Amino acid sequence: MTAAPVGSAPAGTAGRGGGWRVKPLTVFLGVLALILLGYTVLAFDLEWRTQAGRIGPGFFPRIVGLLGLLLCTVSAVMSMRPREAMDEDPFDKDMADKNLVDEDPVDNAQPDLGLHPRVLVVVGAAAAMAYLLFRTLGALVTSVLFLLVTLGYLDRENPWRVVAVSVSVPIGLYLLFQVGLKAGLPAGILPTF
Repeated sequence: MTAAPVGSAPAGTAGRGGGWRVKPLTVFLGVLALILLGYTVLAFDLEWRTQAGRIGPGFFPRIVGLLGLLLCTVSAVMSMRPREAMDEDPFDKDMADKNLVDEDPVDNAQPDLGLHPRVLVVVGAAAAMAYLLFRTLGALVTSVLFLLVTLGYLDRENPWRVVAVSVSVPIGLYLLFQVGLKAGLPAGILPTF
């Protein structure tokens, strides 16, 4: 029996990763890309701008459709890559060679990517309430409340950051869309600026 060359895969693992393969995730992304393609074609049938000079009904659907197609295509290609190509991280390899990687397993722990039904219910309920109150309270107030509820639930350790993001992001978006682009967002309980 001859020894395997240095750097080759251990015996019995040569075909495990395989080559480029279509996986269930690839099929899902392909179907999603076809749906987004139809959505984008319909979006390009809508007007880009209105006669009054405001952004038209086709402005954001075109952007969302094109970006969605791009992301689905890139993700589908990446999902077909061989397993070894996805597992390799040259940054980690270089850091390990230089002994700069912290050996504490707690610091190097991977994020929890499991199911979180409670988070799903809270964020879904907050989104439903935001949808129902959008016209009544207005775009700005509803956005602030939605972010306060969801970020407050997800990031309990940093209440100041939650408040800062929940107030500054909706105000910035409101100024961009209502003042800059004159999108006609519902004012709700606040006076129109």
